[in-house]
Amino acid sequence: MLLLGLVLLGTSLGNLLAMAAMMALSMTHGGLDMEDIAQMLQHPENVPHSWWYLMLLHAISHSFTFLIPGVIYWRWSEQHRVEEFIRRPLPSFVLLGVACLAVLAFMPMNSLIIEWNSHLYLPQGLFRIENWMKRKEQELAVMTQFLTSFNSLSKLMVAITVMAIIPAIGEEVLFRGIIQRKIFHKIGDMHISIWLTAILFSAIHLQFLGFFPRVILGAMFGYMYAWSRNLWTPIFAHFVNNATTLLMVYLSNQQLIAVDVENPESSITWTGALMSLVLTAVLLLNLKIISHRKAVQ
Repeated sequence: MLLLGLVLLGTSLGNLLAMAAMMALSMTHGGLDMEDIAQMLQHPENVPHSWWYLMLLHAISHSFTFLIPGVIYWRWSEQHRVEEFIRRPLPSFVLLGVACLAVLAFMPMNSLIIEWNSHLYLPQGLFRIENWMKRKEQELAVMTQFLTSFNSLSKLMVAITVMAIIPAIGEEVLFRGIIQRKIFHKIGDMHISIWLTAILFSAIHLQFLGFFPRVILGAMFGYMYAWSRNLWTPIFAHFVNNATTLLMVYLSNQQLIAVDVENPESSITWTGALMSLVLTAVLLLNLKIISHRKAVQ
C-alpha cells in the first residue's frame, strides 16, 4: 500500500511540476496557460513548440511516477542506500550482449503478437469497457505518432533520453527491482512472481492493443533479472528495445530504410516469426547459462 501511495502521489506531483515547468519555459514564446496545455494534449500539432513541451512533460511525469517512488520506497521502507544500486558492478559485456541480441531477435515475433492482439475483442457484455479502451488507444496512438515524427538528430537524442533511457531505468527499478522481488519473497515462486509483475507492468500502460506483447516483454526482462541477479541487465535490455524502435522510426522518417514502422507486422512472415522465436529462446538459454556460471565462480 505504501508503494502504491507513493506512485499515485508521484504521478500527481509529477504532472503538476511538468505543467509548471512548461508554463515557465513558454514565457519566452508568449506563455502557456492551462487551456493551452489541454489543447496541446488533444491537438499537439496546433501548438507551437509542442513537441519539446510534451517531451518535458513525459520526462518529468514518468520520473515522478516510476523512478522517484521506487527510490524513495527502496531508501526509506527497505533501508537501502541509493549508492548500493549505483555502485553495483555492471554485468559482463558478454551478458549484456546476449541480452541485447535476445531483445532484437524477439522483435519479428513480437510484431505478429501485436497484430494478433490488435484483433482481440472483449465479450459483448463488456462493450463499454472495450470502447473506452479503444478511445484511450486512439488518443495514445495520435500522441505517439506526433512524438515520433522527428527528422533531426537533436530530436532523436531527446526522444531516446525521454522514451528509452528514463523508462528503462524508472520502470525496471519499480517493477523488477521492487515489485517482482517483493512478490517473490512473499510467495517463493520465481515464475509466478515474474509473470504477475509482467501483467502489472503491461496493465499500467493502459494500452489494450499492446497488452500481451508487453506482458511477454516484461516477462523476458523479469527472467533476465532473476537469472543475472543484476538489475542493470533488464534496464539495458529495456533500453535497447525502446531505442531500437526510435532509431528505426528516425531512419524511416529520413527514408533511409523501407520498413513500415507503424505497421511492421505486414513485412513479417510466419517462417520469420518462428525463426525469431527459436533464436530468442536459444539466446535466453545462453543468458541463463552464462549467469549461472558467474554465480558459481
